[in-house]
This record gives sequence, structure tokens and C-alpha cells, in this order.
Amino acid sequence: MNIYQSEGGITDSIYYKANGSFLGGVSQDLFIANNKMYIVSQNGGGDGFLVIANAETLKKEVGYQDELKTTLSWPTHIAVLGENDIYLRDNNGVSLFNPSSKTVTFIKGTKNARKNRMAVADNKVFASTNSKTIVTIETGKDTISHTIEFDDAISGLIKASDGNLWVSSGKKIMKINAKDYSVMQENEVEPFSSISYLSTPAISAKGDTLYFSGGTTKIYRHVFSKNQTDFKVDASTMVDNTNYVYNNLAVNPVSGEVVLNTIGDYKTYDETNNISFFDFSGSEPKLSANYIGHTRFPAGIFFTYDFE
Repeated sequence: MNIYQSEGGITDSIYYKANGSFLGGVSQDLFIANNKMYIVSQNGGGDGFLVIANAETLKKEVGYQDELKTTLSWPTHIAVLGENDIYLRDNNGVSLFNPSSKTVTFIKGTKNARKNRMAVADNKVFASTNSKTIVTIETGKDTISHTIEFDDAISGLIKASDGNLWVSSGKKIMKINAKDYSVMQENEVEPFSSISYLSTPAISAKGDTLYFSGGTTKIYRHVFSKNQTDFKVDASTMVDNTNYVYNNLAVNPVSGEVVLNTIGDYKTYDETNNISFFDFSGSEPKLSANYIGHTRFPAGIFFTYDFE
């Protein structure tokens, strides 16, 4: 786990430096709630399939291995509603883990949940299933509460800064009311494409402004209120060794910088990889920072502000 500091620079292996131990193998996703960071690992081992750490210091509070290894199959994503309401997506669907009772309860109706992030809004968990469906999960229930159907495959599901949801489906970006599940507005976006096998949302947002790249080095900006889409930059023209984009981009919800992870060569991935920061605040795109050789197939880009 690498940490980008606001004053610039990279801190490598921050979890190991804080604890003297390692996260579980193939760490995939995290969630921050109640000043705790919840980190899920696909293969377990190390400090467990699920680690709960202090969100500021990353000092481990507890790790769970045996409690999860017989009930979960390759857990990849996590969402948290409360200390005993931890939702884990795996190859089976979405399950509720209660640390106090050490119980794992499968949520009926979540079979085939997509290998992608869930979102928390209006104190509910939203997860995409069966390609064209989003389901809601509420505290204390072992079955889904509501289903939202879409015409096309879902590629992105994230919480909006106003507490509602952004969803990308087919060539549309929509804002969904988190309380009554209505479509508040939908925009047809050209060009818009996504790759289904990526494990992060196809869209990232700062307020009303969304970014996407469709798993390529070409970055686009969509201002939702204006239904305006602009091509911003092809990262390959500013950064070397960008042959492969690893998971989708993300935008810092405060500074507006867009971050893209790329790999030059899978044989020399530990040397030819980039964490690239782009500033689009001016008339011309600016590469504000580029860090080489710090990643090992990164599972995603996370900002603490997104969990506020």
C-alpha cells in the first residue's frame, strides 16, 4: 500500500511500516468509516482477509482470517454501514460479516454481484449485479430491499458529493436519487466506453464534473449539469511506458487532479509503471507529478475525502 501525501511525494509500504506485518495477499479494496480503514484481501494470509486499522495511523486494530476463509471465495470489495455491518463481495455475491458474533450471512438476491466497488448512500449499500441491475441492502436484513434495472450494462457506481449516486450504464451517465431510486437526470455521453473486467468504477467525480478513460490513456471530462464532454489529454503523449492502463482513473474530489496508473511492460512491471497526476485547471493539461516504480498491479486509487 502506497500513500500519496498532499505536500507531494510517495510513502511506500506504509502499512508494513506502521505494523511490521503484511496485509493479506492481493489486497483489493478499502472503505473508511468511523475513523477506521477496512481493507479486504482476495487471498488472505498475512494479517487476514479483512484488516481493520486506524484510518489515520494505519495501525492494525484486528485482522480476520479463519472467520472468513471457509465461507468466502476470493473476497474483492467492501462496504461498511456500522461496526457489525461489514459487507463483502466475493465469487458468491455479497455477504454480511458481523465481527462481534463472527458470523457471515449471505445476502439473498446478490448472486453474481459484479467484481467492482459498492457504494454507500442514505445509510444503504448499493451493489451492481447481473450486469444491468443495482440492488440495495439495509442494516439488519439478509435480503435485498430494492432493485433498480437499467437498459445497458453497468460500468460505474459511485456516491455523489450530494449524497446521491452516479451510475454509468451503456453510453449514459445518470444521477440516481439514493432515497427513492428515481433517475434525477441522465446524459448520453459520446464517446463513452468501459471495459467490464476492470475492478474499479468507469467514472470518477469531483462535484458535478466526472472523468473517464474507458481503460485507455485517453482522458475525458464530462460536466454533468451542462451535458458537456471534452477530451483532455492522451497520457501517452506526456508519460513514457503507458502501454497498459491498470484499473480506471480517479479524480481527487478536493484538488481536481486526475490520477492514472499505467504499466509499460508486464515482464518489467516493477520498473515500468507510473502513477501520473494531471492538472486540468488551466487552458492546457499539465502533468503535475509522475512517480515511477512504486506499484505492483494496483487495485485502485482511493481518496479519504470520498468517504466523508
